[in-house]
Amino acid sequence: MFSALLALLAALGALTVTGLLIQRAHKDRLLYLIAWSFTQVGLSLALLSMGIGLLAGFNGLFFRVMELGAALIAPVWLALGMVELIARYVQVRFAAWLFAISYTVVAIVILLLDPLKGKLSKDLPKPGDTYDALPLLLIDGAHVVAVLALAGCTGVTAWLASKQDQEAAELLIPIALVALGGVLVVSGSRGFLPAPLAVIALGGAAGLVWYGAMRTIPVYDDEDYDDYGDEYGDEPVSGYEEQGYPPGRHEPVPAPTPAPDRRRGELRFPDPAPPEEPRFRDNPAGPTAVDGVGAALGGVPAADQGRTGGLAGACGQITVYTLLDGREDAFDRLAAELVKAARALEPETVIFACHEVVGGPTQRIFYQLFRDDAAFAAHRRQPHLQRFLAESRTHVLATNVIELRLGAAKVPLPAPEFPGR
Repeated sequence: MFSALLALLAALGALTVTGLLIQRAHKDRLLYLIAWSFTQVGLSLALLSMGIGLLAGFNGLFFRVMELGAALIAPVWLALGMVELIARYVQVRFAAWLFAISYTVVAIVILLLDPLKGKLSKDLPKPGDTYDALPLLLIDGAHVVAVLALAGCTGVTAWLASKQDQEAAELLIPIALVALGGVLVVSGSRGFLPAPLAVIALGGAAGLVWYGAMRTIPVYDDEDYDDYGDEYGDEPVSGYEEQGYPPGRHEPVPAPTPAPDRRRGELRFPDPAPPEEPRFRDNPAGPTAVDGVGAALGGVPAADQGRTGGLAGACGQITVYTLLDGREDAFDRLAAELVKAARALEPETVIFACHEVVGGPTQRIFYQLFRDDAAFAAHRRQPHLQRFLAESRTHVLATNVIELRLGAAKVPLPAPEFPGR
């Protein structure tokens, strides 16, 4: 009786956190939250079946639902969500989804149709005493894959965090909690633990997965952000003294990712800079431009022309992003941070702008102009670009890239910086 009531109580808690996670997955449309929602559904159904079976006696239906939820769906989709969250290559994530879906479908059919052996009672049945060899092999395979994926993702995240990867450092604790939940899932569904401990293990796993998932969701607020100097050091940025800024640390720039003790979430595009703050103070007449490309950059003061050089070898890129519906604000914030970093840290980037499309709320167009191929190659190696690509992928449905060579052009001065907030 005690085990049955404990299982029903754990099932109630699991159903509650499952509803909360599904609600958040529907709102944020993050694939790893969707995968972990399947894990929570599997655990909830397994605990509910365990409670009813321990109270009224197990039958084929309750046993099969318990095994499908806790021994198959929960570990496989927990591992899938972990790979989706951690993997930075789309090929890896695609392969993980293909394997998880195909393995789940095949295993569900076999676990539902394979005949059971032995007699079921109110005692918690063991898979080895009830299933034949093939269903047990599929369950063992699901557990092995889950353990390897969870251990591998946790190890990679810990290694990246030790290399000062800020995103990995933020995710390390949530990932460790989810990985611990995976260990409890495997332990509670193997049939080795007595009923009360198996119930506690599965209920604890549901709680850890939910809490870990909530810790990974981006949440930004309107508080001030740290300066770039916290991440890149306090040395002055090259070229700022020539542009009229005082030596030492310069304009505060929002960090590409929040501080480790702050959660990540709803984002807002920063307010534009006032037009009366020109980037080059020694050009009081305002920005100028020249049609065509000559020996110097149009709009740059004569005193700076020797330093800036010509644009005869300039190259560029247009990137068209199609965003997931409802993710525009999140993407815009990441784009604003990327543009600020490019302006501050890439002196050979002539133009770097993100455009909204009138009448196309889910479209964003990046236009980038670089002084030469070497500047373009240097831009691709920048850590702030790599962070943007990693963090924005959950907001993007499709991407189209067009490589450019600069022809006749009217090139204005770079726009003023956004003010520090």
